[in-house]
Amino acid sequence: MFNEILLLDDDKFMQKFVRNLLSKEYTVHCKSTIAEALSFLEKNTVELVISDINLNKESGISFMKTLKNNPQFATLPIITLSGEDASAKKIEVLNLGVDDFVAKPFNPGELHIRIKNILDRYRRFNPHHKIEKKQGKRTLTETLHHIYANKSLIGKRGFDIAFSLVMMLCLLPIYLIIAIAIYIENPGPVFYVSKRIGRDYNVIPFLKFRSMKVNADQLVQGLFVKNSYSKSENIEDIEPCNTMITGDDGFTISEKVFKAKKNQSTFFKIENDPRITKVGAIIRKTSLDELPQLVNVLLGQMSVVGNRPLPLYEAEKLTTDGTVERFNTPAGITGLWQIQKSIDPFMNSEKRMKLDNRYAGTRNTIMDFKLMFRTFPAMLQKEE
Repeated sequence: MFNEILLLDDDKFMQKFVRNLLSKEYTVHCKSTIAEALSFLEKNTVELVISDINLNKESGISFMKTLKNNPQFATLPIITLSGEDASAKKIEVLNLGVDDFVAKPFNPGELHIRIKNILDRYRRFNPHHKIEKKQGKRTLTETLHHIYANKSLIGKRGFDIAFSLVMMLCLLPIYLIIAIAIYIENPGPVFYVSKRIGRDYNVIPFLKFRSMKVNADQLVQGLFVKNSYSKSENIEDIEPCNTMITGDDGFTISEKVFKAKKNQSTFFKIENDPRITKVGAIIRKTSLDELPQLVNVLLGQMSVVGNRPLPLYEAEKLTTDGTVERFNTPAGITGLWQIQKSIDPFMNSEKRMKLDNRYAGTRNTIMDFKLMFRTFPAMLQKEE
């Protein structure tokens, strides 16, 4: 078996996320316990093992030791993908002979590259290793199974196409009025296109009517101190730990302080944002700035109802056991979080993530229609 990977992780949502993330290039076999993983390896051949450290009542480190002490698996490449991010733990794991250590949250693109580099080395130094490319076409049985497993998503896609076409035709005059108003107040592009992350961490060219000044993106860093999602804990109040990490030019910082800075609020939002234009304030308050996303829906990049697609810097921080579930459902124009924020416009990041995970785990057709009907009164909310 080639292009085959074994993933040992007891979190079902992380299993699904990694499997979908790597599915275009690899077949990922997911196991939840050490016994299941070892049993699979005894009967099957894989090119790479990805393992968490902290399993339910088990230690991923003991699993890695077992592999390294067994001549049959001693040369099998291993990547640790874990929420354990302490330097001491990394050193302990790497001392076992593990090939790489990737800490959650992680950059999915970086994980792809690390896997590719390790497998390239493994194949180069194994001259008898024959690479078989994964076939892109499904058999009839696999196609029928895929249709059955995704029947709800297929029906959802059919509705999305019909709905987006009808709405775009009906709203064409409004599109033109908004476009003219935006250009008159602040000459420049009428549409704002940004890269967002949707289902299975796919990149979406996210469309909106431009509601900010042309140079808005350049002003973000200077406004982070006003972030409404910021945690109340002051970085300066954190007591440094003894473990120091080193950067360029001998720069050192306490590992505890560094991680506290790194893990500050994922989401970015401020009240009375000075970057917003007068026309932008109006179309945001009525959610009319979201209308171009009907194009994203028509092209299959989004759905009418789903979890909000996130900017890359936000999405990367949500690749942890408790957050990846939100990426297992199509990105949407409206959804559970968008409805709830009309009641609580400045909810904290934790509550927002719970809503996203709740939608991904319980989504169904009836729920989607209910959320659509609740969207119209919520459109008059105070926009972020």
